[in-house]
Amino acid sequence: MTGGNSPIGYLKAFHTNLYLSADSAKVREALQEGIAAATMFAPDKMTEVSESQLRVAFDGDAVLFSDESERIFKAHGLDKFFEHEKAHENKPLDHGPLKGFLEALGKLQKKFYAKGQRMDCPVRTYLVTARSAASSGTRALKTLRLWGLEIDEALFLAGAPKGPMLEKIRPHIFFDDQMFHVEGAAELGTVACHVPYGIAQRVGPMKQVKDTEISTAAM
Repeated sequence: MTGGNSPIGYLKAFHTNLYLSADSAKVREALQEGIAAATMFAPDKMTEVSESQLRVAFDGDAVLFSDESERIFKAHGLDKFFEHEKAHENKPLDHGPLKGFLEALGKLQKKFYAKGQRMDCPVRTYLVTARSAASSGTRALKTLRLWGLEIDEALFLAGAPKGPMLEKIRPHIFFDDQMFHVEGAAELGTVACHVPYGIAQRVGPMKQVKDTEISTAAM
């Protein structure tokens, strides 16, 4: 309860790892304050998900990573994008708005690994990206490695729609910066969250989670 005031000022004090809301203005405010945040959208019919393992799926560019490479693609096209990624293959991408949330999940996973539960860890993470494994995926993987972060599964779709793949892996939640992919995921039953960050922004008329605010404190 914040007496009608914006809750954003309290989030840093509580070391919030992730802020989810149906209010896109509050989400943007949180991102501006350096807090991982996204706008939630509810599918009309939710896909059945695991009851024993939390599965979290992330897009790469403008979500885990900065929108540096996406800007090259938007301004100069696909060929220049591939050239840029090849030339900068060994230079890590800057961090994106949800890098800190992935770090928090990684710390939680390591607690289970320390107990010998790597194979049956109750938290599993996915990178679901439009990048191609053969051409531009290497830089993404090297960036995660240089950050000291692990992703359980990296799925490079080479521009294909993400909805069908998400339908197969059945994450509890999926984060993307582009409404096209958020819409595609929600249409197939995935709880999808829009990260309003970077160059590729479009707000669509999707059904948001009504009057919902969720924040997770430090793990």
